[in-house]
Amino acid sequence: MPVFGYCIARGFYYSKEHGTLNNYIKNLLILTIASEIPYYLMEKKPAIDIGLTWLISVIVLYILEGDIPNLKKIALAGLILLFTAGLYMFISFDYGIYGSLTAVCMYYLMIKKNDPYNMFLALVILWAFYVLIMRQAFEQFFAVFSIIPIALLKPIDERVKLPKRLYYWFYPVHMIVLLILERIFVK
Repeated sequence: MPVFGYCIARGFYYSKEHGTLNNYIKNLLILTIASEIPYYLMEKKPAIDIGLTWLISVIVLYILEGDIPNLKKIALAGLILLFTAGLYMFISFDYGIYGSLTAVCMYYLMIKKNDPYNMFLALVILWAFYVLIMRQAFEQFFAVFSIIPIALLKPIDERVKLPKRLYYWFYPVHMIVLLILERIFVK
């Protein structure tokens, strides 16, 4: 999941730099809606896919990078994150505040500062929060080490251009493929 958080942070940065942030938000919203049906079929229970988590991340980053006074930025971003934490108690959505904070930390520690050591520390703290407070899977600990390939591949990532639609459609298409494979091989 931190790799996707990095991609969201990177997408926010580049769309902000190129003046296409509104399109980025619109595309994330479309991704969220397009992914909901295959996600529901995979989960077999009412839940919202990770698109909501990424939308919240981008909204928080939009506020924090905006032109309003710092105290208001922090208060507004904090309220949104508190709302997210509260919403998670009533509606299950992928990674919740943990995912949103991961993308925000990726933006400030990997995109703006390129600081993999503090990002590793942030991931450990977020993981502890995810397991102890949100009572989620311990296995997410291994995601902490995703900072290694992110840090190593970041210089290449900034030079290699992949079609942007690949990023948007990978998530819903991979779920559809998994559902098809499940229908074929699992009886």
